[in-house]
Amino acid sequence: MKFKDFLAENLQDAPRSLLPSRARIIDRVALIRIPEELEKWVDDIGRLTLQYYPRVRAVYRWFGVEGVERRPVIQHIAGEHLKIVEHKEYGWKLKLDIERLMLCLGNSYERLRLARMISCDEVIIDMFAGVGQFTIPMAVIGRPRKIYAIEINPEAYNYLRNNVMLNNVQDIVEPILGDCKKIVGVEIREIADRVVMGYFGGTLEAIPQALKGLKPSGGVIHLHELVRRGFELEFIKVVFDKIRELGYEPNIRNWRIVKSYSKTKNHIVMDIYSRLKL
Repeated sequence: MKFKDFLAENLQDAPRSLLPSRARIIDRVALIRIPEELEKWVDDIGRLTLQYYPRVRAVYRWFGVEGVERRPVIQHIAGEHLKIVEHKEYGWKLKLDIERLMLCLGNSYERLRLARMISCDEVIIDMFAGVGQFTIPMAVIGRPRKIYAIEINPEAYNYLRNNVMLNNVQDIVEPILGDCKKIVGVEIREIADRVVMGYFGGTLEAIPQALKGLKPSGGVIHLHELVRRGFELEFIKVVFDKIRELGYEPNIRNWRIVKSYSKTKNHIVMDIYSRLKL
């Protein structure tokens, strides 16, 4: 029986159309979006989630993220009060505090796709490294020569360092605490074959630094952003215009919708090869 059908069967007075269709499972924790209209059934949904997913020990209501550091907004609604989780994918793992730090489970394929692009001779800059959600897969699967992983949030940075050791990639990854907009292009410049910009709401402003991080001969920028649905090509043009204004020539190798983010926006990623104009 599907999750939504299970809830509907046990909550017959709740509006079926608003019931969640699934929970996101990370380790032994379930994260679930519950609309405001279902407020009176929140406790029941938490209890039923524990029944439906046998290995789940804690249920949290997920509201989203907030602030520059994109901290999760969640509420414990059922089960044990577990917050430190260990997420595993494709041979690598990440440990984090889900009450304090973000890991988007919907980006699983994108993490694998990027990691499989990497070659062993590459130098990479991960400008918004977080707990290592892109850095660790790249290091474990791609085994590049070097990854500079930059994170501004001290809590996320500490988990990033721990995750580097957890996955035994200390010889590849150099975690750096600080603002990537002040580090890339200044302390770290003209060195990268690839720059990863896995962040929402600030990637456009960081394009000048990303370009300065690339080798003079050129390299690839992986730029993530939230874009109004149906206006993806218009946004790509905005990015291209900005790169050209900065004296570089962009060439898009690929772009894709990573996932639907909301009723009006898509999460997209662009793979853009850029080099200085001759």
